[in-house]
Amino acid sequence: MEKSLNYEQTFKIEVLNEFSNGVYARLLNFILKNGVDKNDSNNFYVSLLQQFSEMLNVDLFKMSNVELDNVKSYWENMNDYIKGITKEKSA
Repeated sequence: MEKSLNYEQTFKIEVLNEFSNGVYARLLNFILKNGVDKNDSNNFYVSLLQQFSEMLNVDLFKMSNVELDNVKSYWENMNDYIKGITKEKSA
C-alpha cells in the first residue's frame, strides 16, 4: 500500500530545508571568513556547525506536524543566534 502524498507537509518541509541550509551556510561562511579550522572539533563554532550538519540529515518526512514545528522553532532560534554571532543585519 502506497502512502499518500501530503502536499502541504511536503511544502512545509521544502521551505524548512531551504531555511535550515541557509542558516548552515551563514555559519560556514563565518567560519571560513575568520580562518577557523573546520576540522578543529574543540572550536565552538565548528562544533555548532557539526550539530547543524547532523540536524540537516534528519529525515523530516518521518516527522509529525508537531515535530516539524519543533524543528522549525529550533532553526528559527539558531538563525537568530547566528545573526547575533556574525553581527549580520537583517534586510
